Amino acid sequence: MIIVKRLLSCAAAILIFVSNGLNSFFNGNVYPFESLTKSIGLETLARSQGVTTDGESWIFSGRSALIKKSIDSDETLAVNIKPFKGLEEFGVSHIGGISYYKGLVYAALEDSKKWQSPMVAIYDAETLEFTGRYVLLDNTMLTRGCPWVCCDKERGFFYVAECSDTKELYCYDIESLRFVRSVQLEDTVDEIQGAEMYKGKMYAATNDSTRAVYCIDVETGRVNKCFDRIMYQPKLIDNFGGEGEDITVLEMDDGTVLHALDVGALFIDSNLRHYKLSD
Repeated sequence: MIIVKRLLSCAAAILIFVSNGLNSFFNGNVYPFESLTKSIGLETLARSQGVTTDGESWIFSGRSALIKKSIDSDETLAVNIKPFKGLEEFGVSHIGGISYYKGLVYAALEDSKKWQSPMVAIYDAETLEFTGRYVLLDNTMLTRGCPWVCCDKERGFFYVAECSDTKELYCYDIESLRFVRSVQLEDTVDEIQGAEMYKGKMYAATNDSTRAVYCIDVETGRVNKCFDRIMYQPKLIDNFGGEGEDITVLEMDDGTVLHALDVGALFIDSNLRHYKLSD
């Protein structure tokens, strides 16, 4: 048993070394962050798409799983490895970005590569079990699935949008799940992977060529870039060597506010980087 544990520890150390090396090679310069919460190995499967918080824990999504982790100790508090149970008739098979609201987790779901059933499904934030509530979204507006969802408790909306070349946000009533209106953006934002609200503004994380984070005024549609997460070394393929993912917001004791998720070069590690928000 001791030998097995040592072998597993050795294998994990090798994976971390290789992954960190490749991340450094592909990423080039990284925008300054205060700290990093890292996952490597099998658990990355459940921490590779979305992230949100209830203020006391991080809640992550993978393509087909949800996991809740203590902020202080990284202890696993809840797991759901069958998040599509009860939704089989729609063929949904992929979770994207997630967002927290009043004890619930709103999750963006889609039938990947078919794009017929973009959906937001609602899970209990304590247990991560499906509540039975969902809304099937208009697939003529969301033509390539539903990659993310963002809850706005101040206005009583949640927002979704197209995955690429986002030109407008679609607003739904957060309680009735009914479509309300759309917001035209002043500038197109490419490959939004997740968003969260902070002080009335939307902070959106992308998988564009620099995995940039944007601030969006959901009233006027004005778009401002906050920072580029990754400043790549010159290479033939932009954004090769990992993916930018979701973002969440939480004021921490160290002054960080934005917490952005990315997946490493080998897709065997995920990184939740903690950023201060510039004035």
